Amino acid sequence: MRLLVLVEGQTEEVFVKDVLAPHLVRFGVYAAATTVGKVHAQRAGQQRRGGGHFRHWRNDLLRLLGNRQDAGVRVTTLFDLYGLPEDFPNLQRWNAVTDSNARCDGLQAEIAALADDRRVLPYIQRHEFEALVLASLDALEDWLDADADLAGLAALRHEIAALAPEDVNHGPETAPSKRLLAHIPGYSKTLHGPLAIAGRTLAQIRGVCPRFDAWLTTLEGLAGAQGMS
Repeated sequence: MRLLVLVEGQTEEVFVKDVLAPHLVRFGVYAAATTVGKVHAQRAGQQRRGGGHFRHWRNDLLRLLGNRQDAGVRVTTLFDLYGLPEDFPNLQRWNAVTDSNARCDGLQAEIAALADDRRVLPYIQRHEFEALVLASLDALEDWLDADADLAGLAALRHEIAALAPEDVNHGPETAPSKRLLAHIPGYSKTLHGPLAIAGRTLAQIRGVCPRFDAWLTTLEGLAGAQGMS
């Protein structure tokens, strides 16, 4: 089974390459990532990719699906709940839902309806990809040297001690990425994020991130599900 993962940016792309793909290959699932907006940027002669309008995300999704007769491919997404494009389908409706798990489910259903293809397995991380970094703070510490960074990490641990990583909420000041940047001056999303996650076992991350765990369980079963179909 080939799995194509449509991701928001470079950090998630590195995660798929260095963490997710080596894990899934043991289950007979061969994963690769592509970043939203990559094709659009290349056609426009631009280097920038990631983010942008949802219409470009939609085009990327449909492009990855390709031939509808190809039963040996699945396409999933790795998008953040926080900061979705304003033209995401029915975004205002789902933003009014206070239960963020239900909001993620509803937004995933919008992607599935848009694609109208059983091979699409939408996933939206609650609230951000950086929730997985918050689940990996012990490993992150190994990559920090500056006193200010280590003191900030200790303060961050204290601040979120009562919260599960996926419960750390969204907002201009409180989103996982915003907390990491506010507390750890030397933190680099594209450098430290993947390193921290790679420093933890997926079992440890899954144990405190149930939504991520459910998605990963689905991906692990793809090759077996194909064999039974």
